[in-house]
This record gives sequence, structure tokens and C-alpha cells, in this order.
Amino acid sequence: MGQFGPLHVIQPRTEHSQTAVMLHGLGSTGEEFAEELFASNLSNGSSLRDEFPGCRWVFPSSTELWSSTFQEDMPAWFEAPSLTDTTAGQDLQAPGIRDSVAYLCGILNDEISLVGGRPERVVLGGISQGGAIAMWTLLCHPKSRAQGLCAFVGASTWLPFAGDIEAILSKRPTGASPAQTTAGDLRDFVEEMVAPLRDGLYQTDSAYPLLRTPVFMGHGSDDAYVDIKLGREAASILSSIGFSVEWKSYSGAEQEGHWLKVPEEVDDIRAFLAGAMTKGK
Repeated sequence: MGQFGPLHVIQPRTEHSQTAVMLHGLGSTGEEFAEELFASNLSNGSSLRDEFPGCRWVFPSSTELWSSTFQEDMPAWFEAPSLTDTTAGQDLQAPGIRDSVAYLCGILNDEISLVGGRPERVVLGGISQGGAIAMWTLLCHPKSRAQGLCAFVGASTWLPFAGDIEAILSKRPTGASPAQTTAGDLRDFVEEMVAPLRDGLYQTDSAYPLLRTPVFMGHGSDDAYVDIKLGREAASILSSIGFSVEWKSYSGAEQEGHWLKVPEEVDDIRAFLAGAMTKGK
């Protein structure tokens, strides 16, 4: 896998109290995502940056990968052979997921150090493919598992290898997953990545620290790129693992439903983060 792009950081306007690490979608960059996110205002006219002046905003950028869909190199966290069938070409998805999760775990470690070694002051999230990798990072990051994060925010996203993750981690299968679990090397890949979390969950059940991380999942009911059923599936699986998940659906967002619904979804994210950050102090 190639070199990851530059890290785009927006420093807090007041004393640094929290950090949000937010991941862009396919074909974007950290800087582009930051610009678009902060241009999506709340109903009061302010931006998320305005609402959280003590927050350091960190926007990593993915590497560039060859897209078989678009027949060109483009920014991507992992190869996605199909935009409509997220289970297609899973053997091509796995290497990028592994490398991107390892890279983002390093970023989280750095950001946790900057807030006094307290993961409960760090938010993780992303949109579309970035949200997919952010979910995987949430499940695989050692410090997150040990202590929990402030919050997780996913928008217009899905969970790669959803059927396998549900089978390995959930004590209460939802029955909602349309994906067949994979076999052989790919099943071994998922098992290797999430086994530490599985072992912890089965030893400590609902008291497991990671499960204290509140989750917000928003999705467009008219999303033309990632069907809402995939977002609903991801939220359902996280809930079955033991997370407290707030699920919201919206209609009429820009980019054919594949963006935050302004201002309603941005308002909801603001309210969710305000509650989570208050608890994380």
C-alpha cells in the first residue's frame, strides 16, 4: 500500500480539552473533508468547529489506490471494487483495511497522548468509506478497548465484513445481516483483527470499557451510493455487540443523499457530541 496523505489539523481556539479524529470518504482528502464539514452549518448558523472551541480537529488522508470502478488512482482507505455490493472483492478490501487500521491506531495513540493519555477525551468518526475504517479502528484499537473513547460518529457508512464481525463478536445475533460469512483466509483475517475484542467481551460482558463509547449513526434514506440498509445493518451489529447506538435517518441531503443532511443531521451530531464530551471531562 502506498504512502498515506498529509494530516490536516485544525487547532482549538481555546484551551485544548478534546480531540476529534474524522475520516474522509472515497476520492476525498482530509483537508477537503474538513472544508466541507465546517461549511455544513447548524440551524443557528454556526459550524461544528464554532460549537466546540476547545476541540482539536484531526483529518487524516488516505493513500491512493487503483479504483477498478473508476479506472484511475484515487484516494481510498481500501479498495472497493463495487459501490453497490460492499461484499464484492473482499480479498481486495482486506489489505487496505489492515494497513489503514494500523495507521489510524497510531494517530489515535498520538492524539490520546496530547490529551493527557485519556481516550475518553477523543472522538473518532468518519463518512462513507472513512466511517467504515473508523468503525474497524474502534473495534481494533488497543487503548480504545481498554478504556473506551469519548464518542464515535458515523455518517452514510457501512461495516465491511459485517457478517463475520457479527458472528465473531455478537452474543445476540440480529439476524439482519444479509452477508454470508466468509471462509478461509478472509475469515482468518477478520478473526485475527477482532479476536482481542472478542476475548475481552466474553470475559467481562457489558462492563467491557469499550462499550461505554456512545455511538451516533446517521444515514440518508435516499443515499444513492451506500444503501441505508447497510448503515442500519452496521448500527444493528454495533448494538448487538453491546454499544449504545443512536440511529437517525434523513432525506434530501446533498450529493444524492450521500452527505450530511443540513442542518438537521449537523444539529443532531452537535447535540450528541455535547453530551458525550460533558461525560468525558
